[in-house]
Amino acid sequence: MQCCKTVRAAEPQDLDAAFMIEIESFENPYPRWYFDLLYGLSGGKYFLVSTNDRDEITGYIIGIPLSGNVCHIASIAVAKQCRRKGVGTALLHSLLELCSADGYTSFILEVDVYNYVAQRLYASNLFKPVMVATDYYGRGRHALVMILLNEIPCCI
Repeated sequence: MQCCKTVRAAEPQDLDAAFMIEIESFENPYPRWYFDLLYGLSGGKYFLVSTNDRDEITGYIIGIPLSGNVCHIASIAVAKQCRRKGVGTALLHSLLELCSADGYTSFILEVDVYNYVAQRLYASNLFKPVMVATDYYGRGRHALVMILLNEIPCCI
């Protein structure tokens, strides 16, 4: 199975499938209603999904436009069977490219301090750690805040 045949803007009917990936990916997943909120905040345009060769959703990424040409990457997750197959990279590159074309020059995200796989993905795309957000995910669960400023990786 090809895990990432395409990356495209999510449609409202894709949110349930994206939410199922959220549930299998995170210990404390966002509630389903929050996906609707994030979809609205993203303008629909910056909520992207990857699909396989059967047009099934295999991953998602959500960008939220902020002021000052900044885009917040609110969440990214990939279906278990498609991890470590380039899906996360394809989603991240697609969002960075789309946002950059729309004039966004800086990106910010939070990642669990123990999620080294995700941190490597971001670091390999020139994101830099800037601080630790204490208790970001709950008591004793900290986030590493990472940023990408005014540069897009050469491989996009």
